Amino acid sequence: MGKSTLILIALAALGLGTLVGVSLVDDPAETEGAASPELAVAASSGGAPVFRFLTPDGITLARDEFGQPLPFGNGENFIAREGEFKTKRIAVSLDSDTSVEYKALMRQGDAIAFRWSVDGGQVYYDFHGHDDAFGPDFFTRYDEGEGTERSGTVMAAYSGQHGWYWLNIEVEPVTITLDVAGFYDELVEIDPGTD
Repeated sequence: MGKSTLILIALAALGLGTLVGVSLVDDPAETEGAASPELAVAASSGGAPVFRFLTPDGITLARDEFGQPLPFGNGENFIAREGEFKTKRIAVSLDSDTSVEYKALMRQGDAIAFRWSVDGGQVYYDFHGHDDAFGPDFFTRYDEGEGTERSGTVMAAYSGQHGWYWLNIEVEPVTITLDVAGFYDELVEIDPGTD
């Protein structure tokens, strides 16, 4: 079982499907080769995401009246976006024992891919998201640790701020370079006193 499959199962167990309003673990056998029209509309119109990971042994293709194969799933794993696809690079220097935080302001269903790297040593990092609509104590932690680089993707399960906090744990200054690409409203530096 792949890492992405394990993550999907864990998210489903934690109730993320309830949070975004859809089941994230539909049984392929129940759909008989195609997503329901409601799921296809939600996904292709930019509504709550519908995701399904496939394996060759879990597929049974449906055929039309002429024996031609029908598509397996309509609109799944696709979310149309009318907003601008953006790319941005940020470089920031941090003295010893200082921190910085950048957040992508995203709408539910927006997705970004990112890569950050550190020149000069390691940092503590915390990749997380939150929105005041859920209350002051609510947040989602995507990733946390110490290191010199990280890359990945995230799809916003809710509208709000999704981003990175870095703390320089070295005795010398470091420079962090962040590259972000995808759908988001803007990328902002967060004042440590307001997060």
